[in-house]
Amino acid sequence: MAKQSTLNKSIKEFIGPKHWPTWIGMGIAYLLSFLPWSALQGVGKVLGKVLYLVASRRRHICDVNFKICYPDMTKAERIKLTKEHFESQGQGLLETFASWFQNKNRFASKITFEGEEVIKDVLERGRGCILISGHFSPLDICGSQVPRILDVHPIYKLQRNPVLNWVMERQRKALFSKTIERRSMREVLKSLKQNKAVWYAVDQDYGRSDSVFAPFYGRECATIAHIARISKMTNAPVVLYDYGRTQTGYHLSFSEVIDFPTKDDVENATRMNSLMETAIEKKREQYFWGHRRFKTQVNKADPSPY
Repeated sequence: MAKQSTLNKSIKEFIGPKHWPTWIGMGIAYLLSFLPWSALQGVGKVLGKVLYLVASRRRHICDVNFKICYPDMTKAERIKLTKEHFESQGQGLLETFASWFQNKNRFASKITFEGEEVIKDVLERGRGCILISGHFSPLDICGSQVPRILDVHPIYKLQRNPVLNWVMERQRKALFSKTIERRSMREVLKSLKQNKAVWYAVDQDYGRSDSVFAPFYGRECATIAHIARISKMTNAPVVLYDYGRTQTGYHLSFSEVIDFPTKDDVENATRMNSLMETAIEKKREQYFWGHRRFKTQVNKADPSPY
């Protein structure tokens, strides 16, 4: 089934028997969202351990990524990091449910911000700004807190499961003043013109046609090029949004990417990848290592490493 927005669709379209398993899952997710924060973390780790046992394909992708990014890492070290990654993903899954079904103010005491003055400074220029980040397991719960200091319009990807899409799109619409489907460049430009922040996660492989090749952990990697192009077109400053889970909550930081972009797409992509590497190394286990980051090869004839 093709991915389609469900924002203009009624729930009546998704109540047939074929959708019941997903609705049951959403009901369980709703109940789990009420867990206290410490229990949320503990249950999330247990869920991650289960996922590690059953998700053999994702384990394989993680191992391939570790071999590419950390060639000196031993097999035992890769297994250890993979287990830690799955535990973090389990925590992130429950945090996503909590961000969808609970009032965002419930987690306010768990959040620390750094770089609020950066946001104020860039928006005073009247060009909006482009937030760039990577994919880390607390993405949704940290993202739900950004509107406390910034009117941000996140770019999102449609899901194949229509029920999940229906819930996700509505919950995110309730959190953010506007969300933008990733193919809607017109809406991106409109938001920047209105001096809003547009948020991109820039560390996924979107395929050859939308990318340039730049090193990521020392290996040429398909990297989206249009971030720098949008910045050049609109004069919108680019801000690195880094976030992560701590022992006591979450830390969100904002820093302007200085002297960016340049006129060279590969140089810009290399800079973004370097920023992502720095962010990853602070919290390796929280990164989405289950993504096939290196699936598109420089040489079309070369097979995918996965």
